[in-house]
Amino acid sequence: MTVPSQPEAGPSTSLVPGPSPFHETSQFRHWRYSPSSLAEIREELNKRSVEVVARNTELEKEAQQSLGHEYTTPPSPTTYLTVTDELLLLRFYCSQISKICRHGFGLPEVVESTAISYLKRFYLKNSVMEWHPKNIMPTCLFLAAKTTNYPVLIDTFISKFSKLTPADVLDTEFLVAQSLGFEFWVRGGEKALRGWSLDMQNQPHPPFEVIQKALPIALTHLSTSLLTDAEFIYTPSQISLACLRLANKSLVDTFLDERYTSLANSSSTRTSTPSLNDDDDDDVEKLERSLPYGIEKSRLLEILEQIEQMIESGGGELDLKKVKDVDKRLKQCTNPEKIPGTALYIKRKQEKEVSEAAAKAAKTLKAATAAADRDMVFGDIIQTQSRKPLSPRVTVPLGAGGGGGSGKMQIGGGEVEISDSGMGIRGESGGMLLGGKGLKDVGLPLSADE
Repeated sequence: MTVPSQPEAGPSTSLVPGPSPFHETSQFRHWRYSPSSLAEIREELNKRSVEVVARNTELEKEAQQSLGHEYTTPPSPTTYLTVTDELLLLRFYCSQISKICRHGFGLPEVVESTAISYLKRFYLKNSVMEWHPKNIMPTCLFLAAKTTNYPVLIDTFISKFSKLTPADVLDTEFLVAQSLGFEFWVRGGEKALRGWSLDMQNQPHPPFEVIQKALPIALTHLSTSLLTDAEFIYTPSQISLACLRLANKSLVDTFLDERYTSLANSSSTRTSTPSLNDDDDDDVEKLERSLPYGIEKSRLLEILEQIEQMIESGGGELDLKKVKDVDKRLKQCTNPEKIPGTALYIKRKQEKEVSEAAAKAAKTLKAATAAADRDMVFGDIIQTQSRKPLSPRVTVPLGAGGGGGSGKMQIGGGEVEISDSGMGIRGESGGMLLGGKGLKDVGLPLSADE
């Protein structure tokens, strides 16, 4: 179910757009939220999903009873999943994407991060109680492999999953793409992390060995960050720098000190500096552009610490017992409209088929009408009708003078000449008056005696 009236996505208020490629992406424009807006979206989605599931469960009960089947009482509202339950199940299936990418297919990090982003974005528009993650997760991974230019054949892909058919993936591919708003490009923190390492090597005395040792640890923290909401709140460069700071705090702090110190030294040599007046937005903008990374050092460190806390809290081991308990409860409160084999599912499928057939018939009729209009450029189509013979048998009485051998006939009291060519009687002006000798039987059936 898609929430029709959810808060509009957008950048968090703590971050100011700047002149960088990331700020031009659909990810920044449409998939950035504040923590409060994320919580509001999920609460509203969960509430609406409970209402839909409860209503459809009653409809399923009525449909089953009309068929004479036994039906158990619908679950009480206390058994429905909460937002916390949904996030726990979502996090479990995000972790499964990582395992499948690394051990099942050997796909690079970009496929892993993109697939996880697809799955998390999908459940900002849909509820776990309507679409089980075990059905959506393979589709997100299959789609991410294609959009990142690492496609996997569908037969090879489904072989890594038990009881999965090509239809299970392909039938939900459009649903996932539609929930993503057909915005497939995801900018992760992998390139930003390597960019930070290169930037740190571009110092007067770079600690090469320390940087090389910190990178693998930072990549591990970056994978953990995929299980959190960090990508919805912070930029990829901020997340990657926080991961590097978790790997080696002194390395990052020393690097930032050097950058901001060099800026302060260069600023002191300037003849003029922008004034910070509350009413002068241009001066504020100039100062932000003059700062490294467009932000004050204190504010940057504050953001990095927030990301670090988020990664550390999301890096713990999942309690599989709780995951199984949530999954067991989910089977009792899943929308029956989405479960193949239920009476409501069959009814909705039939209604959809009838609707599609009607739409197809209307489309065919519209196409035929348009084709007829194109053919009628010079007016209506001429309808073919049966016409009388052009030259029926003509019986002309001979005049008193006979004329049988003279080649003349008397018509209406006048004498006319029959052309020897058999092409009919011609008047003085040359016009044809009657069928000639050779045309007397045209258009008539032949008789046996002729």
